[in-house]
Amino acid sequence: MKVNQAAFDAGQLAERLAQGYYTYLAAILVAADPGSDQLVPEVLSGQYVSIGKVKRKDGTEHTFHFTHYLHLARTDAVIASELERVWLAGALLRIGDVLTQHQYFDRAPELELIRHLRNGIAHGNCFRIDKPKKLTEYPAHNRDAWVKSDTEAMFEITANLQGQPVLFDYMGAGDVLDALISVGMYLMKMGNGEPLRLETR
Repeated sequence: MKVNQAAFDAGQLAERLAQGYYTYLAAILVAADPGSDQLVPEVLSGQYVSIGKVKRKDGTEHTFHFTHYLHLARTDAVIASELERVWLAGALLRIGDVLTQHQYFDRAPELELIRHLRNGIAHGNCFRIDKPKKLTEYPAHNRDAWVKSDTEAMFEITANLQGQPVLFDYMGAGDVLDALISVGMYLMKMGNGEPLRLETR
C-alpha cells in the first residue's frame, strides 16, 4: 500500500516518458540508417508500394507510402530536427497535465520547473511568466534534483526568461530527461513515504 498512490503513479509516468524518449530516439536512429530499407514491409497485393497504416477512430485506416517517409527520416533536415523535439514536447505536456490534476503535489522546485517548461511548450515553445512574484513563493529550479549533468548544470526559472524559447535553447534534450527522471524519483519517493532529499544536501 502506497502512502500517496497518485504521487507514485505520476512519478512512474514521468520515468516512463523519459524511457519512451530513449525508445523513440533508438527507433529514429534506426530509421535514419540506410540499412533500415531491409526492414520495409512487403508490398501487399493490390498495392504498388509498401504501405504503413494509421487507424482512425471509425476503424478505417489512413495509409502512407512507407519507404518514402522512412527515407525522410534521413534526408529531410527539418523533419529530422522536429522528430527529436516532438516527443519531449509531448512528454512535458502529458506529465504537466497529470501534475496539474494534483496541484503539483507539494510544489517542490523540480515540479515547478516542469510546470514552467510545460507552460512554455503550450505557448509556442516560449516561456510565459505571467506572475513573476510567485517565483519567490514557488521557486522553480533543479538545484536539489536527484539527476543532473556531470557539471551539475543549474536551471532556474526567473522573470527574465519571459518570451525566451524553451526547447532547445533553454534546455537540451538530455536536460529535459534529467528533469523528468528527477521528478519521477521524487514523486515515487513521495508515494512510498521515503525521504525526498539526500541527507547531504
